[in-house]
Amino acid sequence: MDRRGFLRGAGACVLCAVGAGVIGRRTAPPHASSDLRAGERTSTAKLRAEAQPDGVFGVKTKQPLVGLTFDDGPDPDYTPTVQDILARFDVKATFFLIGVNATANGRLIAAHLAAGHTIGNHTLDHAELELLTPEQVATEIDGGERALISAGAPRPRLFRPPKGFTDEVVGVFADAGRYRTIFWTECVERFVDRSPSVAEGVQAVLERLHPGSIVLAHDGGRVDAPNRRVVDRTKTMEALPLLLDGLRKMGLRAVDIDTLLRSGEPNR
Repeated sequence: MDRRGFLRGAGACVLCAVGAGVIGRRTAPPHASSDLRAGERTSTAKLRAEAQPDGVFGVKTKQPLVGLTFDDGPDPDYTPTVQDILARFDVKATFFLIGVNATANGRLIAAHLAAGHTIGNHTLDHAELELLTPEQVATEIDGGERALISAGAPRPRLFRPPKGFTDEVVGVFADAGRYRTIFWTECVERFVDRSPSVAEGVQAVLERLHPGSIVLAHDGGRVDAPNRRVVDRTKTMEALPLLLDGLRKMGLRAVDIDTLLRSGEPNR
């Protein structure tokens, strides 16, 4: 089934299958079938909001809170360092986990839960959802959820599409799964990885934050699946304590997404 046919109404049966948990693993390659045209990727907040208008990009709040989120874990190379830094600053965060990584690193999920962090679904193996068929999108989201639960996490209520790439089909499945899709205001790596120094990159992030912002960082540098590249997150590990210290000096407190959402209304 292509995306246009799905959105014309033929996707109802697929939605029923997702609810019943009967969608199977995809049999086609991750990017084998798509009607996506060049330039249609949702690479900006404006395009993401148009594609998924119920997504959350921040919160309208009078409280001095900033949401702190991490993607692509759990990763034994970086997640323990992030956990230690957050404990040192007494900060709770939300981790959007990849299903196959969760399966391989259950002890890190247990550590998240013991520390009071929250966990969201970041799909089964970090496929770019806007390039998949509707059935494959269902498999990625449903499979990610089942992997997290099998690894010891509670059923996730928050969802983030890999790289923020989304469209109306992804939104339908996220809504069908009773998820709240969380995007972000600023990404740490966007500045830290491109700046002359980590400190300058962190300062650039801090200058753009305000109460209700959502910060994206990454505690994962790989996916436990074949043929995936490895990303060095060393600069992120160096940036995190500088970021948390900077927020504190600004009078802002980093919190998990649930806490941020309770403080005000989603900014869509």
